Amino acid sequence: MFNDVITSKPKFTARVLKSLVEGPKSCAEVAKTLGIGKGGAVSDAMSVLEESGFVSHECSINPETGAELRERRYRLRDNYARFYLKYVEPQKSVIDEGAFEFASLREFDGLDAVMGLAFENLVVNNYREIIPHLHLSGSLVMSAGPYRRKATNGKNGRRGCQVDLLIQTRRALCFVEVKRQGEIGREVIDQVDSQVRAVVRPRGVSAKTALVYYGHLSPVAAADGYFDAIIPVSKLLGLE
Repeated sequence: MFNDVITSKPKFTARVLKSLVEGPKSCAEVAKTLGIGKGGAVSDAMSVLEESGFVSHECSINPETGAELRERRYRLRDNYARFYLKYVEPQKSVIDEGAFEFASLREFDGLDAVMGLAFENLVVNNYREIIPHLHLSGSLVMSAGPYRRKATNGKNGRRGCQVDLLIQTRRALCFVEVKRQGEIGREVIDQVDSQVRAVVRPRGVSAKTALVYYGHLSPVAAADGYFDAIIPVSKLLGLE
């Protein structure tokens, strides 16, 4: 499928795609990972991958200023592509020879991290299903995607901030925490509250919070009233 879609510089474009398997990167970070100089080659490849649906960029608007972010970060949005590149391709010759014996998914190193990224992808790719739960139907979504701000040093230095999914409208910033783990306790409230406090909202812009989860949510966290919406993944996918 990749070779059918990517017809220009497929080998180089495949290397760019592989660089995103472990997590999102900017074009500069991809170039560094590949050991090549900064230039338009990575940016061109990323544009092709985005147009073909293999990758997506994260938030494109600074939530504090409303201006375009100077540097975009890109994530691998196709979950099968990540699984293939992480686990299937390294074993391709063995599989082709019929010598690969599969026993359990637990044999794969780092599976929990990959499943976590896959779950986050699932939620981010379907962010429009969250909007009705936050009573934002009819609002113009200016930007939606993961958001990360690096920590800065110096006299006016600021701590870093990472939001799984930030939905931005003209009048609201919606902080969506995506959680996949066996037991989810009250600490998830502290995590999101820390994110909300880290972002200085423009005047007239409110903050909304949501939790999308897979696992067991403790009654204490569920009854706290902190989140504007608590959405189990089954509800997000319309299974209940």
